[in-house]
Amino acid sequence: MHYDPMIAKLVVRGENRAAALVKLKDSLSNFQVAGLPTNVNFLLKLANHWAFENGNVETHFIDNYKEDLFADAQNSEFAKEAYEAARRSASLVVACLIEKEHFISAQKNPVCSGGSNLLPIWYASPPFRVHHQAKRTIELEWDNEYDSGSSKILKLTITYQPDGRYLIETEENGGPVLEVKTTYVKDHHFRVEADGVINDINLAEYSKDQMRHIHIWQGSFHHYFREKIGLKLSEDDESQHKPQSESSAIPQGAVVAPMAGLVVKVLVKNETRVEVGQPVLVLEAMKMEHVVKAPTSGFVHGLQVTVGEQVSDGSVLFNVKDQ
Repeated sequence: MHYDPMIAKLVVRGENRAAALVKLKDSLSNFQVAGLPTNVNFLLKLANHWAFENGNVETHFIDNYKEDLFADAQNSEFAKEAYEAARRSASLVVACLIEKEHFISAQKNPVCSGGSNLLPIWYASPPFRVHHQAKRTIELEWDNEYDSGSSKILKLTITYQPDGRYLIETEENGGPVLEVKTTYVKDHHFRVEADGVINDINLAEYSKDQMRHIHIWQGSFHHYFREKIGLKLSEDDESQHKPQSESSAIPQGAVVAPMAGLVVKVLVKNETRVEVGQPVLVLEAMKMEHVVKAPTSGFVHGLQVTVGEQVSDGSVLFNVKDQ
């Protein structure tokens, strides 16, 4: 390592040690850093330790109290509490992400003069379904520090309510259903009502290596999740939903829409050479983006869809040919 890894230093002062400690804890609890690892949580534990509060600090302090300062992977009670807290935070995360998507969609597609939205009714908020409440499933990955640093997949099912609320259930052991009402305030700020309690929440997200990284802060509590994005449906997944006659009628090299959706991005032009797996366009369906990629290397032909166009399930989007 060529440089000091320290990115920030916190210094507080007060009339005495007790007053300075209050400022220190408050400042540490308000730190919100995303994108790189920090030891803020550890410092917060240290600042709240009774020996540190009493000033019993010397060079072997961490070794002497390491059982208090570091997570005990063998403590099943701590592991259970950590999981329950992560599951609740994950529920709030998905509610905030969906609410922000709805807000951005409404800004991009305002209501026209006739009083209706320019998008089809399937993209309303909540999404329109005949005699059925729209549902959506999101999977978040969480690093469990109480289970030898292993990752855990939290699969959440979100049911849209007519009044704009969300019923969120974790698909494991019949977990409790959490009803969440979310208001997107601005930027990274949300106001969330869950279990009758209203809290302000901050959310930070960024994409890297086909993953969406999400941080959530609620008071002094912080959780970090990952979500896979830009996944291509496998050939087996695509073909199992189509009749054999329909699959066999598709010309070789043709790429079809994996589902009905809205074209939100067109990344290449006709006659452009693409490599296998290269993204060509992006479809939006059920408020999720699906990246359509080139199945083989070659030149794109027959690409006529445009941004904002609605395509049907199984329709041919483009062809990839050798020349």
